[in-house]
Amino acid sequence: MASDSVTVVGLGLMGSALARAAVAAGLGVTVWNRSASKARAFADGPARVASTIEEAVDASDVVVVCVRDHDATNEALRTSTVEERLAGKVIVQLSTGTPTEAREAATWAASVGAEYLDGSIMGFPQDIGTDGLVILYGGEQASFERCKLVAAAFGGTAMRIGSTPGSAAALDNALLSIYFGFLFGVLSGAAICDAEGIPLDAFKDVGSSMMPIFGGILDRSVDMIVSDAYESEHSTLHTSWGAMSQIAAVVRDAGLDDRFVECMRSYAAEAIDAGHGALGNAVLFKHLRRR
Repeated sequence: MASDSVTVVGLGLMGSALARAAVAAGLGVTVWNRSASKARAFADGPARVASTIEEAVDASDVVVVCVRDHDATNEALRTSTVEERLAGKVIVQLSTGTPTEAREAATWAASVGAEYLDGSIMGFPQDIGTDGLVILYGGEQASFERCKLVAAAFGGTAMRIGSTPGSAAALDNALLSIYFGFLFGVLSGAAICDAEGIPLDAFKDVGSSMMPIFGGILDRSVDMIVSDAYESEHSTLHTSWGAMSQIAAVVRDAGLDDRFVECMRSYAAEAIDAGHGALGNAVLFKHLRRR
């Protein structure tokens, strides 16, 4: 039977958005965050704020974790007082991770009697609860069925990729590879046009007409370059460097050639060292253009 209650562990921007969406859908919601200050927004309800991680785990059969990464998840859940409470529950991991980490987490969950779903959120916090959101899940069908009301509350499309725990993380990183590959293609193309005196507006117009599915990335990047204003509400270079590092780990774990992603990662690291980490990805144009 699908659970009509959920515990959300982690109240950063994404975790808070998940908790609010679950409340809006009428589910019974319990929240917990290691830093109590982030839970203050829920202090007046209707979500219940747990004072300890043990209390939070006890509150629901579905425990959604949305923290920094798998290491942070392990710090929160892999203690004797939490592990003894997890039998029969479904742990839904929505933190950043790799297929290898997902498989290891599923093995651990089984060892304490819990079920495990590994998920990847294909969107930003503002997308949670909207029709445009897609969340990928990897894990057994029975576990997915138990979480259907929770997954539906998060909005958009809940897509189970397969029974292998790492399947969602693998597909997520594959799609991220497309994104970053296209992004670097846009910035390299912009650098070529700029060097040869071709107006970047022409580059944007022709490129968008030929590749409309990626038009948003191209338009946004060129607009930043033309205005020389690289602040972004979507993603910072710091965040993207972390994503590239994750792709690099996935590639290495799979025994693939990592030169492509390491090339992109080196540009991002150089820009961060130059003080551009808090800016949008299009700031990499400055480094491509300089060379």
